[in-house]
Amino acid sequence: MNIAIFGRNFGNSFNGMAIQLFEELIKRDINIYINNKFLDFISKKVLYKPKVKGVYKNALPEDIKFDFVFSIGGDGTFLEAASLVGNLEIPILGINTGKLGFLSYVSSNSFLAALNLIFEKKYCLEKRMLIQIEADNKFYGSKDFCLNDFVIQKKSRLSMIKTKVYSDGNFINTYWSDGLIVSTPTGSTAYSMSCGGPIVAPQSNVFVITPIANHNLTVRPLVISANSEIKISVDSQEGKVLASLDHRAYGIDNFKEILIKRANFYINFVNLFENTYFSTLREKLMWGRDIRN
Repeated sequence: MNIAIFGRNFGNSFNGMAIQLFEELIKRDINIYINNKFLDFISKKVLYKPKVKGVYKNALPEDIKFDFVFSIGGDGTFLEAASLVGNLEIPILGINTGKLGFLSYVSSNSFLAALNLIFEKKYCLEKRMLIQIEADNKFYGSKDFCLNDFVIQKKSRLSMIKTKVYSDGNFINTYWSDGLIVSTPTGSTAYSMSCGGPIVAPQSNVFVITPIANHNLTVRPLVISANSEIKISVDSQEGKVLASLDHRAYGIDNFKEILIKRANFYINFVNLFENTYFSTLREKLMWGRDIRN
């Protein structure tokens, strides 16, 4: 079995567990491939250098058929792992060393049980839809997709930006705001939620359009079919805006048109422990808990 490890820095509480994770994989004769920055971090952080089959930098080795990608970190790390996997359809398991963890939901206390379930093939895969964008100015390079959200924001506090939005050629609205979020169901619990957007179950075939600090308070988040193609144009008095696809942010000039649609591939999300989306919501958002004490 070939497993790619992708990770970020982690706190002291995960030191021993990181060693335990690698030792468990080595004991099971797993071929481990790891990104170079994470290997350097582990070597310096816990004075431990795992026995690995290979080291990669910015892309997974093309000549290796990977069974899984393990993302070690928080949800931001998972998003980076998703951009690394792209359309390769390699299942991704998120092991959480951060705080919230909607995507990296396997806790540091349960990853050994998670490994047993994977090796016993007692898991299921959820297909998570992605957003794909097209623009004349290909500021995003070859990675024109995102798992959570595509966001347009102003670059400073000086003025609002004007964003015109169309769905399948039908004019929706002109948003005068600090920016605009177009999110997938997976991304509905991220930036969109913090701006008042709805929480959407991950298998829903929809996009969520959420304005950021809209000037008109009667304008609300909007849910539309993911079969639609969204076109937006942006006008900022500064002449530049900040565009981001998940963790990747770009400063760009005002643009006349950008096309947003559902990507023709999915991210395979590994689900374990009979874990449901709603139990994750209850746990992470503390629904039903009395937090007054």
